Amino acid sequence: MNQVMSFFSKLIPPSRKGHKNFERGRAAELRADYSKAEAYFTTAAEAFDAHLTLLETEGEEARPSHLVMAGICYTRTGRFEDALRVLDACIERKKIPDAFLNAGYAAAKLGLADRTVAYWQAYPDWAGQRVIANTLTDLVKAIRKQENPDLQGACEAVALAVAKQDKTNQRDRRFRDRGHKHSEFRQGY
Repeated sequence: MNQVMSFFSKLIPPSRKGHKNFERGRAAELRADYSKAEAYFTTAAEAFDAHLTLLETEGEEARPSHLVMAGICYTRTGRFEDALRVLDACIERKKIPDAFLNAGYAAAKLGLADRTVAYWQAYPDWAGQRVIANTLTDLVKAIRKQENPDLQGACEAVALAVAKQDKTNQRDRRFRDRGHKHSEFRQGY
């Protein structure tokens, strides 16, 4: 049975495997099952590595949605240089809110205060993610005021804001599902 499953798993494109494991990782984060989330994000990052390498050898460009998912996976698994590389490519092609959020996070983890401010300041207002937007605005102000800003503390604040925004979005999604509100969660990809 395992040989049959192994055969079929080779038929799945790496972009699909990356996308599915990204979604599973996000779902695990929402359940606060962080060890499973890390495992899913690691699998997704490996699949996106294969996908991006394949596209590069074929001379094709990755879809912005795949770039942002790969960047988020790289950020979640501590591959901050890789995250900045793919998120910058994404931002050049499409202004996806999560690309700015995670690029700023990766830059902060690498100690790049100016780049952190630039990404977080560019977080689009139209995203409708008020908790995240307010946190980023406050952090940008704080980082600019300090000679040696606490970027690791800023990352912790962003992680808390994302968790709080996810809870707010879950509540709002249940409200929308009853037909009372029309808004999209995670617009742009």
